[in-house]
Parts: sequence; structure tokens; C-alpha cells
Amino acid sequence: MKGLQAAEKGYRKLLETSTLLNKMSCKEPSNLQEEVENEILALIEGVHEGMNDDFNTAKSIARLMELGSFVHKFHNQQLPLTAISESTLKAMQTVFHDYIFDVFGLKEETGDSAGDGNLEVVAGLMELIIDIRKSARTNKDWTTADKIRDALQGVNITLKDGKEGTTWNVEG
Repeated sequence: MKGLQAAEKGYRKLLETSTLLNKMSCKEPSNLQEEVENEILALIEGVHEGMNDDFNTAKSIARLMELGSFVHKFHNQQLPLTAISESTLKAMQTVFHDYIFDVFGLKEETGDSAGDGNLEVVAGLMELIIDIRKSARTNKDWTTADKIRDALQGVNITLKDGKEGTTWNVEG
């Protein structure tokens, strides 16, 4: 189960990174950092090398994740987007799109697959429900906390309390 959850987390991270990357645009570099540019280009080459190594998807996905760290650094302004050329940004966008969607065949989840038409609404509601349950537990209102947990189990949603908070999962 943990392996499946880790795979889902990686899948979501790849899709999130792809979305962020597609929103980025770059003017001509005013602060070109050749070391950064060369590292990104080497990672892009590593994605291709992984697939050429007997379709080593794990290696290619690992390189995509490493590229993703650069995407997040640009997004969080830890690195200026002007540190790379427009052609390098386009190469990053292309490799992400081509490998995630065309080679690996991953698809973005749509609300229709959730059965209610809107995954964001479900996630928001679950966050609210978990917050209410957390408040009940803090106030030692075990009846309410248990009622929430049991009601969710009745609709195949399992809550898991951990050190980093409560997570939820749809069973079935």
C-alpha cells in the first residue's frame, strides 16, 4: 500500500510540475548561468538515456523529478528564470510533455473520474471535514470524532492519523 501511495504522490508531483512548467515563459536571459543551463540540459539528456537503456522508466522518471526541482526553484523565485535560455525552457517543457503524456501515457485526472464532477471540491470538503474532526479530538469530543470517521468509512473513505496530520483515501 505504501508503494502505491508513493507512486500516486510521484504521479501528482509530475503533473503539478508539468502544469507549472507550461505556465512559464522566458525572455532572453539577462542573467544566464551556464552551470544551471548545462545541468538542466544534462538532465534532459538523462531522461532520453534512461529510455534508451532498455526502456528504464525508473531512471527517466528520476531525471524528470530532478528537472522538477529546477521548475520549483524557478516558480518559487529561488532561481531567476532569466538564468536559462528560452530554448532550454522550451526543451524542458517538451521533454516533460512528451514523456509524461506521450511515452508514459499518464493522463491528468478530471473531475468526471471522481464521480461528482469536481475533484477540487471533494478535496476541499475533505480538508474541512478533517479540520472539524481534529477540533473535536482536541476538545476530547471522541463521540463526534468517531462519528465523522465512521460516517466516512461508510462511504469508503478511510482516514489515517499520522505524525504529519491526517490523510484520507478512497477505498474500493
